[in-house]
Amino acid sequence: MFQYVDTQAGLDDLVASCEDRTVLAIDTEFARSHTYYPEVGLIQVYNGSTCFLVDPLALEDLGPLAMLLGDASKLKLFHACGEDLEVFLYALNVVPGPIFDTQVGAAVLGVGFSMSYQNLVSHFLGLTIPKEQTRSDWLQRPLSAAQLDYAALDVIHLYEVYEKQRGLLESEDKLGWVMEECGHFGDDISINQDPSLVYQRIKSGSRLSPRELNVLREVCAWREVKARAHNVPRNRIVDEKSLVALSRLPSPDKNALADVGFSHRQVRKFGDELIRAATLAREAPSASYPPPMEDTRSLADKSARLKRLKEVVEARAAELRVAPEMLARRRHLEQLLRTEDGEGGFELPAPLRGWRRDAIGEHLIAALQDDAS
Repeated sequence: MFQYVDTQAGLDDLVASCEDRTVLAIDTEFARSHTYYPEVGLIQVYNGSTCFLVDPLALEDLGPLAMLLGDASKLKLFHACGEDLEVFLYALNVVPGPIFDTQVGAAVLGVGFSMSYQNLVSHFLGLTIPKEQTRSDWLQRPLSAAQLDYAALDVIHLYEVYEKQRGLLESEDKLGWVMEECGHFGDDISINQDPSLVYQRIKSGSRLSPRELNVLREVCAWREVKARAHNVPRNRIVDEKSLVALSRLPSPDKNALADVGFSHRQVRKFGDELIRAATLAREAPSASYPPPMEDTRSLADKSARLKRLKEVVEARAAELRVAPEMLARRRHLEQLLRTEDGEGGFELPAPLRGWRRDAIGEHLIAALQDDAS
């Protein structure tokens, strides 16, 4: 059912066997509970006829595989690809592409949003995937026969699901929607590597003043660099709640750090560095501050219009047979409402452009204009 690849010659055979293939199903097995960087235990590649299980712990040079994953002439199939893309970026220094994500395909087909792999295979193939191996130790050697069979079937079924999804998407003229949506994944992963942008993941940052937000940006960047250098999870250094509290301190010192929840160990080990970073950020000229984050608080004064927009999304989703969350999330509707100008006009925010402009964006604008007239 599969070929186990633990030699350079075997890896060369894998690459050669994929030379004339245009679609590859890809998956990874890794551990990350105690480290910043994922520890890769296995890489699965299925080319439509042969399944390869690549042992990254046995190979010195994964360069040929990186070249294959970066080959723009071959479509790479994933399910919920976010973590897999990070694995390849860190382990192989490559972001695979182009990508077709079957989780996105399921949402665009109206089957479900954020669908699990087990539910996906059950829906499209009528098969039950055992869950016993999902928590396996993929860094152990040798891997068990059950682990290897599970890993191989993962990508074989993924390929089969893709074939069914592609046929349905083409018949409904939606394949382009999925490809456009998946085209953003590589960009998102690359952007997330910039330590100075990590603060944007903290939603409560929208409630900080411009100066406080500048502090948050700097201390988050400090934590990111520290976590990478020591290869430990971010929260092992300092958690987000503590960084936000630090950002609000008008005059940070070690006593103040302890008062807002930093442990004695954190104050002793990181206090001087954090205080220095926070102080420099507070004293920086306002021209260097980051732009305000999107306000995530509810739009109490626009609740009726927000409800109306949700109704439009639900109706349009039913008409198109698309998961409503794939058309527009609540935050996207709030972004749209915040673009209102003084004359009652609105501008579609970036998440509602592209394929969504015709699918839902213009319908939302029309609903707002109808309500205003």
